[in-house]
Amino acid sequence: MLTPYADVLRRPGAVRMTSTGFVARLPISMIGLGEVLLVSSQTGSYAVAGALSALGALSNAVFGPLLGRATDRYGQHRVLPALVTVHVLALTAFIVLVRAGAPTPALVLSVTLSGGTFPNIGALVRARWAFLLVGEPRLLRTAFAWESVLDEVIYVAGPVVATVLAVSVVDYGALAAVGLLLVIGTVLFVGSRGSEPPAGGVPPRGQGSALRYPGVLGVTVAFVFLGGLFGSFEVVTVAFADEQGVRGWTGLFLGLYALASGLSGVVLGAVHVRAPLHRQLLLFSALLALVTVPFPFLHSPWLLGVQCLVAGLAVSPVLINGFALIERLVPNVRMTEGLVWTNTGIGVGIAVSAALAGLVIDSHGASTAYWICVVSAVLVLAVVLASGRALDRAWASAHATSETAAEG
Repeated sequence: MLTPYADVLRRPGAVRMTSTGFVARLPISMIGLGEVLLVSSQTGSYAVAGALSALGALSNAVFGPLLGRATDRYGQHRVLPALVTVHVLALTAFIVLVRAGAPTPALVLSVTLSGGTFPNIGALVRARWAFLLVGEPRLLRTAFAWESVLDEVIYVAGPVVATVLAVSVVDYGALAAVGLLLVIGTVLFVGSRGSEPPAGGVPPRGQGSALRYPGVLGVTVAFVFLGGLFGSFEVVTVAFADEQGVRGWTGLFLGLYALASGLSGVVLGAVHVRAPLHRQLLLFSALLALVTVPFPFLHSPWLLGVQCLVAGLAVSPVLINGFALIERLVPNVRMTEGLVWTNTGIGVGIAVSAALAGLVIDSHGASTAYWICVVSAVLVLAVVLASGRALDRAWASAHATSETAAEG
């Protein structure tokens, strides 16, 4: 079962690239939760904490595609170090300002700059895989599954570490770890030059956003609502654990959700499914909507833990097929930007849902706020359904192009 993973990891530079990328993107599972834990401990308000965390995510969503395009044009080793330097400085300022009780405009400015410069390491790693495995779609899907499994490991370990640091050590501990891990991981990742795709240079005049390629917009919009699920689930689960008197269990709940997702990703990446990627995306989106429904009806931390295990099984398959579909729809010279757009969609969803969740929690409680998760999951399915014909045409066109290239 694990043979396909061994095949992709044997590629020259693959192990070094994916392991250093793992370190560099571990902070992605810690920064939002770290912001919520820090701000809520200082202000006592989940609405304020959720709004600031959402603002950082929204800023990342706005600037992410532009930075992705710059990375495609100039190369990862030129763009990434500068980006991380600015981010760490802005994040440090945010920590200091929150603890000093600084006025809201200062907090807004620092979290906006920090969020806007948070690097999308996941997209950079996947762009490297697309370069290493060009012309090998089956192995590339396995590689994307491998990265999704690592993402889930990150989402198992990250929330636990963030919660322990922020609750048991010091309230800014999670964010301090974000900065440290990002610096170390980036230095190691950038040093792995053998797997870095070549810079594409200035694209031909008239080429616009990667969203212009058929099918990309539909997947991106679906990922907006997938981000809505992620953002609301994280904030609501923090509040649910707090209401139940088990705030220290927050990382466990989030970790169980991610663990189940990772296990399903391992299985999906190891098997060969004949159905087209967009049909698989539809199937797993329907499953995701179904398994998310029970959350608002739970009032026990033990039952929530079980539900997190069940519901998490549907998450990774949606992510894997979405990323793999983008790789087939976007040319290699725009790959980073195309993959960043899907992450941008997730970021927008996280931003809106985290802020909305904070408001609903403060006014109606955590169980009611879980309805945001349910609605988000249903909307993922609705968008994939509505995009069915466009994705059919886009898939047929991309499949024909890949066959022509293979014959050439």
